[in-house]
Amino acid sequence: MQKEEKVVVVLLFMALGSLAAASWALGDFEADATEMPITVVAEGTVKSIQPTTGGHLILRLQSSDIPIFVSREGGAEEVAAGVAKGDRIRVVGEISEYQGRREISVKRPADVEVLR
Repeated sequence: MQKEEKVVVVLLFMALGSLAAASWALGDFEADATEMPITVVAEGTVKSIQPTTGGHLILRLQSSDIPIFVSREGGAEEVAAGVAKGDRIRVVGEISEYQGRREISVKRPADVEVLR
């Protein structure tokens, strides 16, 4: 090996060592869904409406596997009164996580619109 090649190899190992040490010291850089709310719009036909024991509401659309969560404070009762199975709706909410699963969380009843 030439002298320049040896220097490049040494510098490469030093850089890799620095990256390994930084990764170990700083931990995982994976983004957490709860840190940065992501607003989404979902549209589809209501497949099911489930009230929960806490007074909340879970809607499921035929077009999506992600449930839509409406809290009691977010107007679950009002949404339940205005939406029926088979209705086509548009929902604006934030992606959140509950028990390790993603859901769309609705903040207010106006975020659930029945399309006629």
